[in-house]
Amino acid sequence: MDRKRPRRRWTRNRLLGVAAILLLAAGVGFAMVNQGTRSLRLDRQKLTIGTVTQDVFHDSIPVRGEVQALESVVLDTTEAGRVEEILVEAGQTVTEGQPLVRLSNTNLQLETIARETQIIEQINNQRNVQLEFEQAKTNDANSVAGAEYNIVNLSRQIRRQSPLTAHGFTAQETLDNLTDQLEYQKRLKEIAIDGQKRDATLYADVSGQANEIAAHLVDNLSIAKKLLDSLVVRAPVTGQLTALDVRLGEQKDRGQRLGQIDRQTGFKVVVQVDEFYLSRVRTGQSVSLTRNGRKMPLVIAKVFPQVKNGRFEVWLNFAGSAGPGDLRPGEALQGSLQLGDDQPALILPIGPFMETTGGGWAFVLDADGTTASRRPIKTGRRNGTQIELLDGLKPGEKVILSDYADLDRIDQIHIQ
Repeated sequence: MDRKRPRRRWTRNRLLGVAAILLLAAGVGFAMVNQGTRSLRLDRQKLTIGTVTQDVFHDSIPVRGEVQALESVVLDTTEAGRVEEILVEAGQTVTEGQPLVRLSNTNLQLETIARETQIIEQINNQRNVQLEFEQAKTNDANSVAGAEYNIVNLSRQIRRQSPLTAHGFTAQETLDNLTDQLEYQKRLKEIAIDGQKRDATLYADVSGQANEIAAHLVDNLSIAKKLLDSLVVRAPVTGQLTALDVRLGEQKDRGQRLGQIDRQTGFKVVVQVDEFYLSRVRTGQSVSLTRNGRKMPLVIAKVFPQVKNGRFEVWLNFAGSAGPGDLRPGEALQGSLQLGDDQPALILPIGPFMETTGGGWAFVLDADGTTASRRPIKTGRRNGTQIELLDGLKPGEKVILSDYADLDRIDQIHIQ
């Protein structure tokens, strides 16, 4: 007789289901415990760690400047042309007006010749007009003089003829003819004098204009000649030709840079400063630069607020002098720019992390140094090596100074 087997309560499939439920519950619980904490593991050897200390904050920044001439003049071409002759070399001292480079431009030469011809023709026309006026003045004077001569001559003949006609020795018709000729000459004199006056008025009006036009044409002729002369590049000032970028046969466009002349009036130092310090840099501040182991005092003369590639330009002048006489343009000098007085402060070494955080937060290590947590901080002044801490950190705490790139979403770092 068959016996009824007892039914098993825990099957294999049921056990697997229960295990899955337990694992899911454990995962949910872990997630709830660690909700909002994003962590990352990093190797200690790849991290730079700094310690917060109570120390003196040096309110200065390191700077590196380039020596440049105090006054420089740029050489540009005023007319396009082909380089035919190079008369000097870079580094030479040149004097004002000295020829440096000779260019050639066939089209400009032909245009200038044609322009000179036209101007000379106009000048000749003006001179012809003036000559015609002079001739007209002479003719008017001759007409008046001729009429006056005839009047005098006829008057004399009439005085001689009148007694003879009265006594019947000569005909009355002869005396009448002389009288008519006298009246005619008087009329001619009046006409000549009137014409002379009108011509004199016209000449006075036109003469001034003609002189102005002639002077203007002479100026135009001078300008036309200068166009050809501009093909010879000359030194605008006396100084050292520090740059000359020309080669024989090279084609230069109008306004193209050829070189530079530095006037020998002294030197300045040009420094590029990080834009972070733009609000704190001003004219009159002191700068100390070192050359051959000797410190040289300088002052800020100009600050250019335009920021380019994260930096702005500052010009420094040597305090009380034009600088050492053996300085050379292009020489590099290093030193420090004093922004304020040195004061006690809470200090942290500067590091790449400032580029990402801007000084608003940092990863601070715990007591055993195995975990670093993200913490908001407040920073103040900074120099090339130090950061002034205003809030969020205490002396002795350690901070990761390395670059925080790709760590802006991380809350905690586990250090291996």
